[in-house]
Amino acid sequence: MNKSNSQRWKGLTGRLLRINLSTKKIVVGEIPFAWVQKYLGGRGLAARYYYEEVGPDTDPLSPDNKLIFMAGIMTGAPAFGSTKSYIVTKSPLTGHYSVTNAGGYFGAHLKWAGYDGVIIEGRADSPVYISIKDDEVEIRNASNFWGMKTSETQDAIREWVGDKRASVACIGPAGEKLSKIASIMVDHSSRRGGAFGRGGFGAVMGSKNLKGVAVVGTKGMDLADLDGLRSYLKAHIKELRETTGNHTKYGTLQYVEPLYELGAYPLMNFTRTRVDESLMKNLFAEVMRSRYLAKDVACANCPVACGKFLEAKEVPWTGYKCKVEYETLWSLGPHCGVFDYNAIIAAHQIIDEHGFDGISAGYTVGFAMELYERGIIDKEFTGGIDLRFGNDEAEIQLLELMGERKCVGEVLADGAVAAAERIGKDSIRYVMHVKRQEFAAYEPRAFYGMGLAYATSSRGACHNVGGWTIRDELLKPRIDRFAIRGKGELVKSIQDVRAYIDSIALCTIPRRSLNLTDEPSSEVINYITGAGITGRDLVIAGERIYTFERMILNREGITKKDDMLPPRIMYEPIPDGPAKGHRISPAMLDFMLDEYYEARGWDSNGVVREETKKRLEII
Repeated sequence: MNKSNSQRWKGLTGRLLRINLSTKKIVVGEIPFAWVQKYLGGRGLAARYYYEEVGPDTDPLSPDNKLIFMAGIMTGAPAFGSTKSYIVTKSPLTGHYSVTNAGGYFGAHLKWAGYDGVIIEGRADSPVYISIKDDEVEIRNASNFWGMKTSETQDAIREWVGDKRASVACIGPAGEKLSKIASIMVDHSSRRGGAFGRGGFGAVMGSKNLKGVAVVGTKGMDLADLDGLRSYLKAHIKELRETTGNHTKYGTLQYVEPLYELGAYPLMNFTRTRVDESLMKNLFAEVMRSRYLAKDVACANCPVACGKFLEAKEVPWTGYKCKVEYETLWSLGPHCGVFDYNAIIAAHQIIDEHGFDGISAGYTVGFAMELYERGIIDKEFTGGIDLRFGNDEAEIQLLELMGERKCVGEVLADGAVAAAERIGKDSIRYVMHVKRQEFAAYEPRAFYGMGLAYATSSRGACHNVGGWTIRDELLKPRIDRFAIRGKGELVKSIQDVRAYIDSIALCTIPRRSLNLTDEPSSEVINYITGAGITGRDLVIAGERIYTFERMILNREGITKKDDMLPPRIMYEPIPDGPAKGHRISPAMLDFMLDEYYEARGWDSNGVVREETKKRLEII
């Protein structure tokens, strides 16, 4: 890596905006270039600031916690998938360090306004929103917006900012009411955004009396070689189309059918993987596109347009519209025993408007449904709601109650683990979680690498940060998805790649067309930065960033005892389908963890060794 540039790399501004809501002080400072060289930007750079500024004993909902927004090298550049921005904070859901990302236009506008990141700290005395228009930054009164749903909030803030181009990240009632599974919605009303989901980041925003952040950037970006970048992208457009064609047609919903066929698509809170074939066919991607697609949606500077904006067609759900992804189709659908796109679209719009994390909110409903069917909770507990699997009207009623924190919704509004702790009766054994964060839409007993990825993810059970192993476990030679040997090195490699991808801030969908894999070519990065980064530099940075996150978690008390899987995964074999009979026993998990820790240079308790810190030059 070329370290002769004492100023900064191109493609980055080197500027950090710091906003203190308690003192109303707004300061622009410089980002240490040495940090950029080690942590690149995005997720890695945000983690570096978190390490310095958020102590291990910080209460996630106190003024001392910070929302650290960070763009990366790729964010806002005229390149495939250059859409992402990141937030790092202490999660109210897990109680420790966490990170989330969103696509859309928010990160791009932040860069175009002249900032690589924003740190929001303190707590306002009354509701406020932040307006960023290039160098004009203001903290404004948001009392009129408090209580609004997310799309209404975004439209109102955009109107007050006075620029229709503004990208708005905001919370809904769930965040205002400090739900620990609240998200921060981005440009939901414009149908082109996404969400900073997972981990309850919306509650952190709500705890600061911060309703939203609006950004308009008009400065553009300073790139090292724009002509070279354009030529490179032109040469790779065919490869982009070949590798992402199904994403353009079906988005992530393309994964439903193949994962179901593999026995890796969990149903009804991971109790089964098979239902009547006619039910599952209702949710296959071809049905989505032919019956429910209203619009393909693209993020900034991306030709893939993988977002699928859907519209319900049947009574009583007509009129509901929203963007649906693979994960949320699952959490609001088959996980709850619901196999109707119409009802799922309606449920999805409700959680978006309230500002919930779609995975956690849907998961929590499905978990409650299992408790109801087991007799652990009853109609007296639910307020008369017949909460059996498949009751879509009950699901939607419950989601509304969760959004308002009313009746049974108050018990469930902080996620499944918190609900189980309040309900008691050994209900915690039915929560599929790691470190208090609910599972995503993959059955780890059908792909053992996913089990290790869930267990070791730096933000709790997660298929993104933790590592999505299924592609490699299917396609790489000599890898058996039901083997335990070799999974430590596999998961480490995938996590390290994801860490550098998140830190340059690139969407994962087009990354292969840019040769950003486990053996990356850094050409596209150097056309933007002029930094002379090598592919090896990127891989080392990814390993450094993931290990650095583990250091933070170690400081917050996370060790091997927390890298565990739920009892159902360890003791109950899958009852049906192609993966029938498989489980990940405690001994199997221990073997994979030992192999993983050794590959990472952590000790047998999952603590980063001093020699590893030195080797990776972490601090």
